[in-house]
Amino acid sequence: MTLNNDQIQQILDEGITCIGCGSLFQTTDPDQAGYIKASKLHDYLAGLTSPDDPIDLLCERCFKLRHYNQIQPVALESSHFQKILSAIADKKALVLYLIDLFDVSGSMINGISRFIGNNPIVIVGNKADVLPKSVKKHKLADWLQREAGKQGIQAVRTIVLSADKGDAGETLLNEIDDYLDRYPEIYVVGVTNVGKSTLINQIIKALSGKGSVITTSRFPGTTLDRIVIPLTEKTAIIDTPGIIHASQMTHVVSPKDYKYLLPNKEIKARTFQLQSGQTIFFGSLGWMDFLNRQNISITAYFENNLMLHRGKTEKSSDFFRLQAGKTLLPITESAMDWISQEIKVLPGQDVVISGLGWVTFRNSTTIRLHLPKGVAFSVRQAEI
Repeated sequence: MTLNNDQIQQILDEGITCIGCGSLFQTTDPDQAGYIKASKLHDYLAGLTSPDDPIDLLCERCFKLRHYNQIQPVALESSHFQKILSAIADKKALVLYLIDLFDVSGSMINGISRFIGNNPIVIVGNKADVLPKSVKKHKLADWLQREAGKQGIQAVRTIVLSADKGDAGETLLNEIDDYLDRYPEIYVVGVTNVGKSTLINQIIKALSGKGSVITTSRFPGTTLDRIVIPLTEKTAIIDTPGIIHASQMTHVVSPKDYKYLLPNKEIKARTFQLQSGQTIFFGSLGWMDFLNRQNISITAYFENNLMLHRGKTEKSSDFFRLQAGKTLLPITESAMDWISQEIKVLPGQDVVISGLGWVTFRNSTTIRLHLPKGVAFSVRQAEI
């Protein structure tokens, strides 16, 4: 027995959401979140046997993303994300704060405490699998806890894992097991593309054996609204939209070039012995001039597809202008504004380019860093 028209209309009036991104379904505007063709929505609902049947349906955007890996942008205001996250402080909740281990500074959320209030926070360092295998997880967790502490984050626990790996869900559940009965809601927060939805799918799989539920992708911003998923009779896990950090390199290149930025396998450390007057180009995404007279040693950690090219500083600007998009890939926007910054670096420090990678220094030196305007950089104690 299927639903009649009155039952279908009642479901529509109550509002139903996309299982992929959490957006409320709507049938009027293809450019807005949650769009689905009216005929497709009606046909799906007509096939249900009870008004209480779970809705397992994707909006048009999530359908194209999951089956064809096509990203369809939608119009969303930043206040939309702020409103959702600001509600956490008023809840009794455990907060899982995901940080990208390949882009730690770029994936930290400024002022996260105003979102979570007095709720306990567990830091989850994700994408450990893209770092060199020689890196010990316990040392990485200690380093991450210290870096978060510098931002005023007092975590009750710090966990390092790889959400893409099959045991990630079980690993995390074991770590937070003593919180599950005490907190009715578990919020997962982080910036775009940090792996929140992937990790939640692994948790669901560990508990129920069910496969992918939430839309996941290499593209930033795939979750558009809160997605509430019951874990036990007492506890639900809540996926939240990723906060967009416009200072990450991903926001100044085309999605087709993310393969040069976002690693999905172990990165290979690349070491250079550099002389005075030499420059390292990061594809066409920036370059670093070495200004001191002495020779120095550096180790670079970037996506393996990104070409690192050594050249002469005196010709660096001309070389970049002539070779960007040719010898130096990926192609960057020719009209892009660039900034230059002189930086003094000490031994054992990293110079980090948000959303791109970092360079570790073994010697004291002075560099001049050239980046697209708006892309952030920072100096920190070495991660590796």
